[in-house]
Amino acid sequence: MRRLIALLFLLGVSRIHAEPLRVTTWNLNFSPQAPVSEADEKRLANIASVLNSLKADVILLQEVPDRQACERLAALLKPSHYQTATCSAFTDLSGRHLPQVAVLTRKPVAAAWTEPWKPEGLIAPPGGLAFAAIRHETGLVIVYSVQLKNNATSGDFERDTQINILKRELSAAQLIQHAGSIEARLTNLAAAIIIAGSLYTNPEEPQFVSENTLRLLEQAGFKNASDGGPLKNRVTRRGAGKYADTTLDYVFAKRANFLGNPNILASELSGHLPVTCDLVVKPAASVPETPSVNPPVIHWRLPSLTLAALLLISIGWWFASRKKFFSPVPVADANPRGLLSSPAEGKSLLADLDFPEEKGTTVSNLEKDTATSPAQSQIQSLKKRALAAEQRAARATEMVRKGLIPHLARLMKDTLFYGVASQRAHLLKMPNDALPNSKKRSRTRIRSIASCWPRESRWSNKPWRP
Repeated sequence: MRRLIALLFLLGVSRIHAEPLRVTTWNLNFSPQAPVSEADEKRLANIASVLNSLKADVILLQEVPDRQACERLAALLKPSHYQTATCSAFTDLSGRHLPQVAVLTRKPVAAAWTEPWKPEGLIAPPGGLAFAAIRHETGLVIVYSVQLKNNATSGDFERDTQINILKRELSAAQLIQHAGSIEARLTNLAAAIIIAGSLYTNPEEPQFVSENTLRLLEQAGFKNASDGGPLKNRVTRRGAGKYADTTLDYVFAKRANFLGNPNILASELSGHLPVTCDLVVKPAASVPETPSVNPPVIHWRLPSLTLAALLLISIGWWFASRKKFFSPVPVADANPRGLLSSPAEGKSLLADLDFPEEKGTTVSNLEKDTATSPAQSQIQSLKKRALAAEQRAARATEMVRKGLIPHLARLMKDTLFYGVASQRAHLLKMPNDALPNSKKRSRTRIRSIASCWPRESRWSNKPWRP
């Protein structure tokens, strides 16, 4: 019985490992502009013969003329039943057709589409990506067929090389962002993500040493199927005596393991060689749900009472100080309100502050998507909001400064007069016998000066003028 159980277990394990996902990528070097000729049809049949021998589950194509050519190729792949999951129809700025990318598969397709690369300022990478989500075993596998900017140059070799590198790096960054956004929409994590195609770079060559295209993919968690092998086993494009043999076509995978080195088949049907990889896809994992945590119960009674008490004390202190500042000082039976000048009839300094909405900084304008990616869009929006806030703060500071300085001058003047009036009132209230001779003479002088004022001036807020 134990032997039977062990045998069944081994059969189950062998069944699991007997179902790898085979992926082939091939740049077919078709011209996008030339009409389909009889030679092209014959070449397409020979390409189908090579692909039939590879028995790939997913075929990722680059530099195909159009979807019709892909449909004819899928029909030639007998006896397997391949379908064209998607094929691009990219054009340049003048409307001319570009080399297209496509995905063919014999697996069920859950979703598929194509997207062009987005420009970044004056840098506009040509072409785009072809995406498909296929069903493999118990999960979804996301596959991308891509073709990045080639190394064609014009008169200025160094300048054109750097621009080509920048376009490839920009495309790689957008590709990683696209894969992340797709995963974010899935209820279950994708079992694997596969990126394959013509990347047109090789870090081993001097002109590509500083390029980050492959490094961006590796930093995002993708494994390179060609990593670590000798160059002679990684050549995907022959130089034919004009250039050195090099690696321009790659297969990258995330959450999948490669079974050995890629199989690169020699063929004269294209300038690029087909690259085939077997991958073991890990079982799909569910997206962990965030556990609901009950928020801590906070007793607000004591803080609320404390805050209310502080607020009442502040209001009472404010009214008391305001009453003390504006109340007249009694001088015997006289009212010396004419000695104090109230600050601009109690007008608030902040009443003149106006914060008009800055031109171009309205909420609707700030929320426009002017960036090439969500992260950059958020950064641009924050920059605009910060600039508008700085402008409003500078204008408010200037207006407060202009209104505060005259108010402080009036306040100092009123404080001075208030002190003099208080001392005068205190002096006049004291009994005559309790004063020394010098203070008696001072009080007599004050009363004589007060008797010289016109009566209407002493009882009004208007200053007396002789």
